[in-house]
Amino acid sequence: MTTSGTYTFELDTSEIIEEAYERCGLETKSGFELKTARRSLNLLLTKWVNDGVNLFTLDLTTTAMTKDQDNITLSSLQYLDIIDAALRDTNSTPDLDVSMERISLSEYLSYPTKTTSGKPTHYAIERNSQYTSSASATHKVYLWPVPDQTYYQLLSWTVRYPQDVSSTYTENPDIPRRYLPALISGLAVELANKRPAEVDINRRQELKAYYEQDWEKAREEDRERVSFYVQPKVRGYA
Repeated sequence: MTTSGTYTFELDTSEIIEEAYERCGLETKSGFELKTARRSLNLLLTKWVNDGVNLFTLDLTTTAMTKDQDNITLSSLQYLDIIDAALRDTNSTPDLDVSMERISLSEYLSYPTKTTSGKPTHYAIERNSQYTSSASATHKVYLWPVPDQTYYQLLSWTVRYPQDVSSTYTENPDIPRRYLPALISGLAVELANKRPAEVDINRRQELKAYYEQDWEKAREEDRERVSFYVQPKVRGYA
């Protein structure tokens, strides 16, 4: 048996849109049809972030803390949230990471001594604290105690947004290959819903069912593998 020996299959934006239109039984056109399909792709990717944490959207980021400054900032255009964090002490050899506890903003506000300095053990996030239409939109991460040294860093697992689907149409989406079926199925649903006069209700329902199936398969595969064991249930005998 002769096989290709390669593992490089991928689809660019134009091919994804073409495949989605074909599933709707519609002809791919240029101009407005491409523009509206690209918009739907970006909205679909954003919806996936809102639906929950996907492993491919997690970034391990390192952000320097500033001595005597009670907060650091993260771009809210790029990042949605922090799901876990640790303090990294770069003055140790090797670097020493210590878990930090996330607290609510209300709990942080209840602290009577917010200016206490030391090695930060807790953090609270004010999401979209400075939202503007420019790249200056940020999340503010409050630290407690306030850092008393220059060599502390925040090591965090952050949830990021997928990169935009641009109008170039020759780029690849910012998703793993295993998510391509779900992306195409989801786009087909959105396009069919935009053209109800051309795609009948039965076909739209079929497309939605295919999408839900592809999405669940992708989500099931996109999980962390950890070791596990099965403990047998031992029954006593009289």
